[in-house]
Amino acid sequence: VKCAEQSYPDKLPQLSTCRSPQAMFGSLLKNYYTKQHDIAAKDLFVVSIMPCTAKKFEAQRPEFTTEDVRDVDAVLTTQELARMIRAAGIVFTELEEGSFDAPFGFGTGAGVIYGMSGGVATAVVREATYMLTGQRINDVPMQPVEALPGVNAAELQLGDRTVRLAVVSGLGNARNLIAAMDRGEVAYDIVEV
Repeated sequence: VKCAEQSYPDKLPQLSTCRSPQAMFGSLLKNYYTKQHDIAAKDLFVVSIMPCTAKKFEAQRPEFTTEDVRDVDAVLTTQELARMIRAAGIVFTELEEGSFDAPFGFGTGAGVIYGMSGGVATAVVREATYMLTGQRINDVPMQPVEALPGVNAAELQLGDRTVRLAVVSGLGNARNLIAAMDRGEVAYDIVEV
């Protein structure tokens, strides 16, 4: 969002109004989980572990704050977490097996993939396919776009409509994709960065 605000303000109306998985989960913890467990939101410290450094800036946005309490208090990149694990001398293969903490229970397959790269676009297409055709699809066959490094794309038929989606990794690659779209070289209905 910050990149679009600064470099592509004309694209802002095309952005999804949905929060990112990080922002959704932080809000869910601070506004629902705290009420269920009688905890004050200010007393719950939410740390998000994400691959993208832009998530650090996202967590500081005022719209991700409720009653002066940030939904996500801190963000660690996966590289930062890996360094912390190494510094602590933790070797995962030497740890005892543990059980998964599932405070909200188990969800759908779309929920599982939502936080992964390409997961939002895949979940949207899977749900749209079901809503429009009544059929379920398990896989969206993404293929690399040769002329655009860091971009994978798919084309699906939803009833009488062809839907084209692209998943791009990294802001530099996103800039290249936007430029190619602006030049009319490629066209996509859904783009996930």
